[in-house]
Amino acid sequence: MDELTKINLLYDFYGDFLTEKQREIFELHFLNDLSLGEIAENYGVTRQGVYDIVKRAQDILTEYEEKLGMVRRFAGLEKKVEKILQSLKELEPGLSEDYRIRIRKICDDVASLLKEGGE
Repeated sequence: MDELTKINLLYDFYGDFLTEKQREIFELHFLNDLSLGEIAENYGVTRQGVYDIVKRAQDILTEYEEKLGMVRRFAGLEKKVEKILQSLKELEPGLSEDYRIRIRKICDDVASLLKEGGE
């Protein structure tokens, strides 16, 4: 997993633990792709001040992950689900059309658990 994906996952899981200002600046930098200088100009602070907020937010998110491990567990679950989906797809060619339709439905349902949190 690349670093940006990891940071975004950490934010998805633990972002609510950041202050409102940390969340705003974090989102501007990582989700909206604004530079530290652009954010500093918009907020009327120094680039170093923005960097400090972004760094502190990353540290907080990392600390929560170290303590709770939710991203690590999610990544493990994701790998297991992908293996299950692959196994079901490998079964498909030898089955009747009725069973193929049922397997595709199961695959779609299982895949939606990861994409939408099961909603």
